[in-house]
Amino acid sequence: MGVAEPWYNLFGGRYDGDQPCFYERKDLPWTETLERNWEVMRDELIALAQSHPKRLKPYFINKSMSFPPRHWKTMGLYFWKYTMHSNCRKCPETVRILRGIPGMTSCSLSVLEPGANINPHQGDTDAIIRCHLGLSVPGGLPECGFQVGPEIRGWREGEALPFCDAWTHTSWNNTREKRLVMIIDVMRPEFIAQQNSICAHVLASSVLQMAYQWVPALNKFSGWVKNGFYRSFQLAILLILPIQRGFK
Repeated sequence: MGVAEPWYNLFGGRYDGDQPCFYERKDLPWTETLERNWEVMRDELIALAQSHPKRLKPYFINKSMSFPPRHWKTMGLYFWKYTMHSNCRKCPETVRILRGIPGMTSCSLSVLEPGANINPHQGDTDAIIRCHLGLSVPGGLPECGFQVGPEIRGWREGEALPFCDAWTHTSWNNTREKRLVMIIDVMRPEFIAQQNSICAHVLASSVLQMAYQWVPALNKFSGWVKNGFYRSFQLAILLILPIQRGFK
């Protein structure tokens, strides 16, 4: 059998793979670890956000992805294996728990403000299982919920909600309180051997997306020039990630 190939969302394109919209928690033993320790992680992340409010920022790749704009905020510990050391040092128990999960690549606190929604969007790849862990859920369906493809679910505090980030998905919070979830990405088992190159691919794509927003003139370049930029970013990141302090 050949090596499994992940799908990537680069320069557009809709996902048409075979992954389910939502995964079954019983098939993912690491979700039990999250649920068993959810209060510890909730307390550390909320304490960090409250003591350092400037670290909680609008989603940085596209700040208008939520409506009203800038009402979806995030604070990360890991981003595709890139470590936010200053945040991790404030959450030692959370870091300890996460490091016990094979293939963990990302973790962040996600805050959706009252009366806001996250516009429909696709993730970067189907190589990971993305999971929402409910930390503070102000209401159930239909006021507060999450849709992946055609399927709609609600969050519950202390419960993991694993899904395929590659499918188009959207969230909404029509309550009067903030919705807080912890977002964890775990590499699918068949892709763990490729995780360095997959993370470098996604990080390079993220850098490219931000560059297009900051310098709109870049959008005028031809496809092969854009691909050249992307390949250069990918190579640089692939070299940096393994030597970054704290890289696991």
